[in-house]
Amino acid sequence: MRWFAIPILLFVAGSASAADPKVDAEYFEKTVRPLLVERCQKCHSSEKAKGGLDLSSKAGFLKGGETGPMIDKARPEASAFLEVLRYGGDVKMPKNGKLPDAEIAVFTNWVKAGAPWPHDGGTTNAAAKPFDLHGRAAKHWSFQPIVPGNADIDRSIRIALENAGLKPASSAAPDKLLRRLYFDVIGLPPSPEDLAAFKLENYEQTVDRLLKSPDHGVRWARHWLDLVRYAETRGHEFDFEIPNAWRYRDYVVRAINDNLPYDWFVREQVAGDLYPPRFITGQSENQALVATGYWHLGESVHSPVDVRQNEADRIDNMIDVFGKTFLGLTISCARCHDHKFDPIATADYYALYGILGSSRYGNEWIGDREKVDAIRQELREKRKLPDPKPAAKIDGATEDFSGDWRKTWFVDGPAFDTKAGYPHSGRESMNLVGTLRSPTYTIDSRYLAVRVAGKASELRLILNNLQLIQDPIYGGLKRSVNHGDEFRWVVFDLKMWPGQACYLELIDSEKSYAALREVRFCDTPPSGNPKESCEPVPAILDDDKSLAELEYKLAEASRPRSVAMVEGTGRNERVFIRGNPKTPGPEVERRFLEALTEGKQKSPKTGSGRKVLAEALVDPKNPLVARVFVNRVWQHYFGVGLVPSPDDFGQLGTPPTNPELLDALAAEFVRDGWNVRNLHRRILLSATYRQSAMPHPETTAKVATVDPQNKLLHRANVKRLEAETIRDAMLAVSGRLASADRRGGPGQPGVPPHLTEFAIGRGRPNESGPVDGHGARSLYLQVRRNFLNPFFSAFDYPTPFTTIGRRSVSNVPAQALVMLNNPFVLGEAERWAKAVQSEPAERRVERMYRQAFGRSATPDEQKAAVEFVREQAKSVGEPKAWPELAHALFNAKEFVFIE
Repeated sequence: MRWFAIPILLFVAGSASAADPKVDAEYFEKTVRPLLVERCQKCHSSEKAKGGLDLSSKAGFLKGGETGPMIDKARPEASAFLEVLRYGGDVKMPKNGKLPDAEIAVFTNWVKAGAPWPHDGGTTNAAAKPFDLHGRAAKHWSFQPIVPGNADIDRSIRIALENAGLKPASSAAPDKLLRRLYFDVIGLPPSPEDLAAFKLENYEQTVDRLLKSPDHGVRWARHWLDLVRYAETRGHEFDFEIPNAWRYRDYVVRAINDNLPYDWFVREQVAGDLYPPRFITGQSENQALVATGYWHLGESVHSPVDVRQNEADRIDNMIDVFGKTFLGLTISCARCHDHKFDPIATADYYALYGILGSSRYGNEWIGDREKVDAIRQELREKRKLPDPKPAAKIDGATEDFSGDWRKTWFVDGPAFDTKAGYPHSGRESMNLVGTLRSPTYTIDSRYLAVRVAGKASELRLILNNLQLIQDPIYGGLKRSVNHGDEFRWVVFDLKMWPGQACYLELIDSEKSYAALREVRFCDTPPSGNPKESCEPVPAILDDDKSLAELEYKLAEASRPRSVAMVEGTGRNERVFIRGNPKTPGPEVERRFLEALTEGKQKSPKTGSGRKVLAEALVDPKNPLVARVFVNRVWQHYFGVGLVPSPDDFGQLGTPPTNPELLDALAAEFVRDGWNVRNLHRRILLSATYRQSAMPHPETTAKVATVDPQNKLLHRANVKRLEAETIRDAMLAVSGRLASADRRGGPGQPGVPPHLTEFAIGRGRPNESGPVDGHGARSLYLQVRRNFLNPFFSAFDYPTPFTTIGRRSVSNVPAQALVMLNNPFVLGEAERWAKAVQSEPAERRVERMYRQAFGRSATPDEQKAAVEFVREQAKSVGEPKAWPELAHALFNAKEFVFIE
């Protein structure tokens, strides 16, 4: 028999490593410029340009110094700038010692990418041009109030086209329009039966039907998951799993299918734990709490050496994703200095840092509290439990629980929320679950001693840990608590973490209990164990079936957990000078961005301030949230947003092509109660959406000079399907998507990736999934950071490290190779051929064309396909010839593009 312990965790913040860099203007601002300031500009600036080299401006860098240019455009890696940093020649910089390899790598990545440096007016000297936050906000379009207008899409587009001397394209052919609509709304192709039944006069009813389809949420959830860098593992060395991350995936699907108003969708993700629980009919899982898991979906470092630096990197990722996703702003560019272009001060960044630093990670119980409390009440009445005695005061204790400890300690879930005089999760039942967290402490002593009692589950591996890092996947300080009712000391040596902030966490899972009597920071660990036992755990008598039944119900109601964010001790953060947590500056009160609140928002007196932040986001006076979201929906239907840079509405982004329409749609969206489905419907029913991809014949010659990039939408854009949609389309036409034995879907963890002998690397999963993923839709395949699906990667699947509001659309040889050789593609081609084998050859070809391309085969295509099969049959036999045809259709450009 194995015994496992209940977690006690003492946490200090920290986690996140760098992603594969996308080297652009934002990379320069966040990563390169701070290093130039810290490492180079003491000697090479406009005031002190040693060797004639000024590295404080773009012009100075490009000009170079007395020895010539700094960058070699023909051979970037051989650039003089990199040579002196590598100590590769006679000149070695900096003179006081070679830079760390990681910093040289930053400069190398930057130079290899062409050394992008946004125009900065010729200087980066802060003293030369004071930071004018409100002046910047007043001048930039995205910070101005939304101006309501006429939300008639077709009218607005028509006026813009008329002003340019263009005409809109004619309506798309019915079969092309239906195929476009199906893929855009539900991510699946229409069946031949759908095509046969479709009539243009029923278009509106078809739109409504698809928007209410369960597949709509599956399709559009993937767009949102791109924004929040969704993954089910941590990455880094061991690629540990994020517990129950898949519940967040399901949350997004349900929110879309239930048409949750977008303002509440935002509130729940930012601070759902601070709003009333929200349950779905037939479900007992608090959706509002699940939503907060988005904060913790980023990459994490295992056992970081510098936990403070690690915390800074982890929270930086949170701020980065938060800013881009909801506001379309690159807030994290202000980590090291005031934003060079947007009205975001460094103080704004650390105001948000304080909010997140006052919040905590949790693998939280998400059950229905009212249901559990009703069962508990029955148990209390049957057991007639007496009220507990107050806890006695203990001299010298940091915490002795003799007072009202609930005012400063944090209780999540029902287990520790009892009448016990001290925290005791098993006084009523061992089937209650929950978490107890201490206030935040500053480590000022050598030891932490905790007097605990407890017994752990025999059913599964559940550790009672005490550790000094914010996430329980990490190593660090752990102790098992599984010694029964007697209180015993558990002692931790804290010599490596002086001055760090930390907190104690005690997690109770089902069939377990834990009790906490005393917490003590001390320079000499206590010796011996006072003979004291915790209150006994009530027994379940075998002959009392009613008690056993209630305990069973309690266990069932206590089971679900999800990754989530919860409250901690409210603490302001200090500015990190040049982004370095080892050089703290002035303290900043917790608040939202000053440019969006006019400096009127007060810092919360208690708690993190996330609820205040959530309300500030969806305040109608905030012009960004509605604009950014409307633009995202528009982009996914038209290929390009009204603002082509969906994650950057700042100075470095691209201004809107039709600002009046963007504002009119945003104002209508808010006025309509943030109704997402109505926004979709308004776009889909427009004549603009239904245009053909061919320009109007009268203006075909003119568009090449007037609107070559189709910014005015004189026609529909041809779009390539995303990686997941290509895979789902193959499953749909082969019949595997609807197979009876399908596993993987809502309410389940992601299907493990299929592992070949070539899939090697750190964190390789123990389990390999099937080639076809059990026929599950791509959304329900597990996203493992270290083992991303190679088929997806070939088609520009985003690496889940930061917000990706618009995927790249490349055209590279790997795509052709994967479509030719990938075992999934070959397998589905064979399955598809078998699914249609009962029909005559001509009808078989016709059906396959309608399944693959949403149209009939032309006479020439019909003839060529039959002849192809006949010729292939001569060498491989007819049973293998038809899969060859199916494979060829998969490889046709028309299969992966919609127009």
